[in-house]
Amino acid sequence: MSRIDAGAPAGDGGAPRDGGDRPGLGFARRVAAAFEMGLREYARTPVLLALLVFLPAYFVGVLVYLLPASPVPVAVAGEGTVAVPSSELYGILLVPLLCALVGGIAGLFLMLNARDADGRLVVAGYRPAQLLVARVGLLAVAAGVAAGVSLGVLSVEVVPERLGWFVAASVLAGLTYGLVGALAGLALSRLAGVYLLLFAPMVDVFFFQNPMVGDPHWLASYLPGHFATEVAVDAGFSASVSLEPLGWAVAYLLAVGAAAGVAYYRSMRSG
Repeated sequence: MSRIDAGAPAGDGGAPRDGGDRPGLGFARRVAAAFEMGLREYARTPVLLALLVFLPAYFVGVLVYLLPASPVPVAVAGEGTVAVPSSELYGILLVPLLCALVGGIAGLFLMLNARDADGRLVVAGYRPAQLLVARVGLLAVAAGVAAGVSLGVLSVEVVPERLGWFVAASVLAGLTYGLVGALAGLALSRLAGVYLLLFAPMVDVFFFQNPMVGDPHWLASYLPGHFATEVAVDAGFSASVSLEPLGWAVAYLLAVGAAAGVAYYRSMRSG
């Protein structure tokens, strides 16, 4: 990620050129080159690989195994209030939680590690929009891997009723917190960002969005994990998934993405 000459041919002055391709094709090629460099950076970071694979498997496997199976009431779309084993409930909650946790930390370190390199790439001819799209793609990879590993371990004990919607909701939670992590990487120090992204997803998903809470705090509906967690719980225990919270989850993602995009552009201009 730190090498300017990787992934695209250089013309005069070292700036990548599109070689006469159509503008859209040149844009896509530069995004692909930046995305490939980011994947290589992932592969060269053992701590990040462990975060993507080991952490979701460990938490889901251990907690689902240790938690009691006593029934608890849960309100889900189309079913009303149903009684489910507490181990299954927290297993379902763990997947979007871990996607949010992994996505947030990945977004934080992605922005911290890539900010200087991205500034040099902009000088070399890349557009901030191309780099931003590549970074969002890398966050989607992190969220997708976390969802896949978590779901693979969870499926030993419980399989969500609507698997596709459940995966979509979990990846949405990971992407949303990934963009929050990117914002934190642009605005906070490394230590402050790590503390924020370690505790915020857990407090958000496990406490504020917990369906066992009869009267949730008013702040719950404004937090990044609210709508995605609602969709995940519905998809986990009901054959009917309400599209309204899914739409709000996408809208929340776009709003956070717009804020991250503005902050990223400003950092590139000031850098």
